[in-house]
Amino acid sequence: MRAMCNNLTPETKQKDFIDQLQCREVRMLAQAVFGPALIQILAITTSTDKQRVATAPSAETAQPANQPVFALNTTYKKWLTALDQAPESLINFLASSQRLKLGVYHERLWQYFLTHSHETELISANLKARHNGQDLGEFDLIYQHHKLGLVHCEIASKYYLADGLNDSAWEHWHGLGKSDRLDVKLHHSINKQLNLADHPAALATLESALTHEQKKLLSKQPLVKHLHVGGRLFYRHSDQSVDRHTPRHLNPHHLKGHWLFLHEWQALLANHRLRFCSVDKPFWLDTLIEQQQWMTAAKGHNALNQEQPEMVAYQLDDQHPLQYGFVVPNDWLSR
Repeated sequence: MRAMCNNLTPETKQKDFIDQLQCREVRMLAQAVFGPALIQILAITTSTDKQRVATAPSAETAQPANQPVFALNTTYKKWLTALDQAPESLINFLASSQRLKLGVYHERLWQYFLTHSHETELISANLKARHNGQDLGEFDLIYQHHKLGLVHCEIASKYYLADGLNDSAWEHWHGLGKSDRLDVKLHHSINKQLNLADHPAALATLESALTHEQKKLLSKQPLVKHLHVGGRLFYRHSDQSVDRHTPRHLNPHHLKGHWLFLHEWQALLANHRLRFCSVDKPFWLDTLIEQQQWMTAAKGHNALNQEQPEMVAYQLDDQHPLQYGFVVPNDWLSR
């Protein structure tokens, strides 16, 4: 049994800890903050020339962070375990977000964490910056870290499907509607959103949210820029046995799934005694499926939307692991 093995990787140990949490909201918080990101960037400048903002990274030159900003250490495990036993404050905080977009729910998880972490103080969330009547952008999160100082953090939780042409190129990863591409998202996140404070008017807006002491800190220690893109990438189902080439800078431990056409899904149902369930937002962020959600193949032939991509979680049988996939219309690639 895997639990008896002493050679578990750090990633497996982390997943095992998150999966044993009983409250799904707590699991989603743990996954959002401590789970494997698709890509994470941390821009820190040690300056002696009164530079106030970390040097602007770009999508072409930015290097991923080798270590997470927040590590799932013993202190955080104890905190999550206690929260799992009494999760009411988190559940109440999220209650108004359940019918909102996945991204908003994800942001709320981060807001709760930064408010309650022993390492941080949340200063502002969704702070809009304007100049001469025009929107410059929005700071997702501004927080103070007890070691890093003041941090501007941009977060996202993204779910992209490979078109199968060249998995190693960011531009061949598409959103569900095919109008959204991963390379475009990363360029916007890094080149624009993460560098918002480089604009003097946006920096002034940020400073307006700071206390006197925090402004003094900013004058001594440049603003840190932190990008955290979580989520899951879905590879072509028929390519599962192929050695995959992934995009440059992608976290090798990222969450994976696969996608298949509706006719392939129907064949899977016909040939296997699998159990499955449709996964609704915001529970794409979860790592487990509640027992009462399962359906059997015999009952599931018409359970999915045949016009739009739909996420499913399924097991072929008790001997196979839980798998996440997207079932897409048969004409999805040509749309």
